[in-house]
Amino acid sequence: MQAQHLIIEDLVEEKDSLLQTIQGLQEANNAPAPFDDEWEEEPEEQPEEEEIEDIPLGEGDIDDE
Repeated sequence: MQAQHLIIEDLVEEKDSLLQTIQGLQEANNAPAPFDDEWEEEPEEQPEEEEIEDIPLGEGDIDDE
């Protein structure tokens, strides 16, 4: 169990080191900031209801009302 804990600590340190290296390379190459894993929900736009115009009935039109 102790050995697993030490391996995990080493892996975490290696990951942090790799992330710093990646960030340094991105800055050196003027790369855009990486995705931050936080999803920002944009508010849904409510579609404007279209107004139905009263269309006058002409001769030959069927009035279902």
